[in-house]
Amino acid sequence: MLFEILTTSIMGGFALKAYAKKQGASSNESGKIQRIISLSGLNVKDGKDTLTTQLIRKKKHEWGWEYKYRIPLGRSFEDYQNKQHILEDGLNNRRQKLSLTDLKELQFDSGIIDSLKSLWTNKLSETKEIELSFDGLLIIRVYDNPLPKRVEFQAGEDWKVPVGITRDQNAFRFHDFEQIPHVVLGGATRYGKSNFINSTITSLLHSKPDHTHLFLIDLKGGVELCDYEHIKQTISIAYEPEEALETLQMAYEKMRDIQFKMRSLGKKNVQDAGIKDRYFIFIDEVGELNPAEAVTKEDRQLKQSCQALMSQIARLGAGLGFRQILATQYPTGDVIPRQCKQNSDAKLSFRVQSAVASRVVLDSEGAECLPQIKGRAIYQTADRKEILQTPFIKSEVIQSVIDLHKKETSVDDNEPSIRFIPVKKGVRNHVERKGRTDIVTFEEI
Repeated sequence: MLFEILTTSIMGGFALKAYAKKQGASSNESGKIQRIISLSGLNVKDGKDTLTTQLIRKKKHEWGWEYKYRIPLGRSFEDYQNKQHILEDGLNNRRQKLSLTDLKELQFDSGIIDSLKSLWTNKLSETKEIELSFDGLLIIRVYDNPLPKRVEFQAGEDWKVPVGITRDQNAFRFHDFEQIPHVVLGGATRYGKSNFINSTITSLLHSKPDHTHLFLIDLKGGVELCDYEHIKQTISIAYEPEEALETLQMAYEKMRDIQFKMRSLGKKNVQDAGIKDRYFIFIDEVGELNPAEAVTKEDRQLKQSCQALMSQIARLGAGLGFRQILATQYPTGDVIPRQCKQNSDAKLSFRVQSAVASRVVLDSEGAECLPQIKGRAIYQTADRKEILQTPFIKSEVIQSVIDLHKKETSVDDNEPSIRFIPVKKGVRNHVERKGRTDIVTFEEI
């Protein structure tokens, strides 16, 4: 009885203190933001006057607070974006704060002391995240809880594939290829681009294995997509630009066949025609097909042909059941063909090195300001732009799905394509890959 009275009194005191703090929390936070802005040099001197960033209004949400400011003449939204990390670091400190929400989740039983210690420890390590945007006013959203740094993969349904967890009450966002057929991906290496491609393919194989058909182009030498080479859904796979042209030609010819079928049926799209099959063209590192990077005239012509086919598929393929996913880790200039980009209403950008690179992928800045967290990305469609944490897919999950769909091979299929080249005595044996042929050098006996 004494224990219950004591703990109830303690918790009541905590609740009153938390409530009192809540009333002034927003004022303290907005004031702190303006002080950080001032100290980081964003105010403007106009003669003897100082033009400051003025708070216009603020609003409380379930996830935190939204503040709107009028920026002074002489400053741009980009100036504030460049200081985002300073704002975020300044708002984060190690002062422990308990809210009413925290206290409501506690169980008032014999383990109350351990629960309080755990809550206290979590409060020590929690960090706030902020987002900046501009609609004539500078919008600063301060989130009480950060996005998780890791989200486990979960397959989608039908033609929907997982994109990631959003800040909206940790809702899982899915991309629907029936609604938005083409996607552009960008991001610096090792931030999650290839992982997203693998999770997309795995989801498609899980939900629509009998109607998914793949044209795969992996211009990183095959290190990312080679696992899918021997599954029945893969129509063609390419590892070099010459092979990429062949694969794109196959996809284009298939698209024209379906176009002819649709015309004969008098239908405008595959949905109306009742055609269930969908064809996905994945190109990992599309920058390798940029004619501006070609060395020889022949190489330039080859890459121009590849881009012409990609553009045709982007313009005509949506209603014919073709979906194109282009990825690059070097988003500069015209690395993504303009027709492909204009016809891709969905864009996903992981962290990039510069505002220029962000504009190449998203047509806007912001991806360069993403935190250095693997899987953190901006997902943008015609009516939505949001930061989310993309799912991480384990290699065992990928392999388990691949094992279900491997092609049945004959004895002839298993025979390697090998050309033997005798070498002088003393040279070690090794295998070298040339296109689709393994060249084996070995020591003469």
